[in-house]
Amino acid sequence: MASQVIIFTRFPEPGRTKTRLIPSLGPERAACLQEVMTGRTVLMARCWAAAFQGSITLRTTGAKERAFRNWLGTNLNIMDQNNGDLGDRMREAANNAFQQGASRVALIGCDCPVLSPAILQHAFDALATHDVAIGPARDGGYYLIAFKQTHACLFEQISWGTSAVCDQTRTAARANGLSVAMLESLQDVDEPGDVKEWERYVTPNDTISLSVIIPALEEASRIESAIQSALPGAGEVIIADGGSSDDTITRAESAGARVFRAPRGRARQLNAGAWEARGTYLLFLHGDCRLPEKYAAHLARALKKHVAGAFHFAIDHPDRRYRVIEWGVRQRCRLWGVPYGDQGLFTKRETFWRTGGYSDMPIMEDYEWAHRMKRRGEFALLDQPLYASARRWQTRGLVATTLINQGIILGSTLGIPHDKLASWYRRG
Repeated sequence: MASQVIIFTRFPEPGRTKTRLIPSLGPERAACLQEVMTGRTVLMARCWAAAFQGSITLRTTGAKERAFRNWLGTNLNIMDQNNGDLGDRMREAANNAFQQGASRVALIGCDCPVLSPAILQHAFDALATHDVAIGPARDGGYYLIAFKQTHACLFEQISWGTSAVCDQTRTAARANGLSVAMLESLQDVDEPGDVKEWERYVTPNDTISLSVIIPALEEASRIESAIQSALPGAGEVIIADGGSSDDTITRAESAGARVFRAPRGRARQLNAGAWEARGTYLLFLHGDCRLPEKYAAHLARALKKHVAGAFHFAIDHPDRRYRVIEWGVRQRCRLWGVPYGDQGLFTKRETFWRTGGYSDMPIMEDYEWAHRMKRRGEFALLDQPLYASARRWQTRGLVATTLINQGIILGSTLGIPHDKLASWYRRG
């Protein structure tokens, strides 16, 4: 049964978004809050879609589609909101989703800091025994409404923007013979007094300054080395395992990491790890890489001036031919200013939220995310070396691996579908 989440949002232009918060926050801070809440909601929805095989649509206003893609990623289904009041726009979005093949639809905004993948799926599960599921907000509105077909009564004669919205919607549903499942009541962020609720839920853990996130799959022979290199500087090391059948999980837990299962796929695992992270800073580390000594201090200093950063790329092998590859990577980074995932990408947790996380792509998710980050400011490219395993070059050969890597980059730039690029990469 295909489930779809539809997210309603507005582009974070100062003075035109979160207008009820402008008197207390000012237009710039209100727009910043809109940006981070939207990005975090998209990250949450991406985690839900990966875990439960669902789909996401963004219904947007305030800017063209390209602006939203540059902000939140290239693989999202983005559509303009329709004309009319909120009820008209919600009904049109739901109708379109059902016409496109969805069998269950949930409509959400970006104002609820507690909304999670589990709560979202709970709403869909409730539709097995009810016609409608409603997540009531404590101000009298609702943060979510879900159903198996569009019911006009849910969107007509509702006093939108008032404390009567939830009660009026529930009453209309029951008056038309619809069974309603009421979810738990949650706080959303609409008024100045609500901002403290947002801060309470999303403020990083004071005892964890850095979360190191490692996506893993069949990394039993290397995972301990990666964890041991991370532990001296990290408040927590998170292993998002994609379904390893070897001893990866056992060894990771013994080494001191927090381990959980995540949907397979590096972008999905990275997003799942970031959603679980509690640190002020996030560092994404591949399972076959080792961090340099005192890396956390270098990272923290870099993020005082830069939006994100990465380490100097090094290959863990004495053969001098690998130094040529390292030199080439360094020149590419200096020329284009965009590092890759095997260099240990890092940023602030809030900055990562602003981007909506990694796009759900089978390959090049680090490349795409880094380009979105570069639009926000320069990367810090640290001189300290992060050592990557030489196994790719040993398996395929130095020349073949280098040519394959550059071909994948070129193919992505030319717009070749990433599913096809991933297939080429596996066969190569």
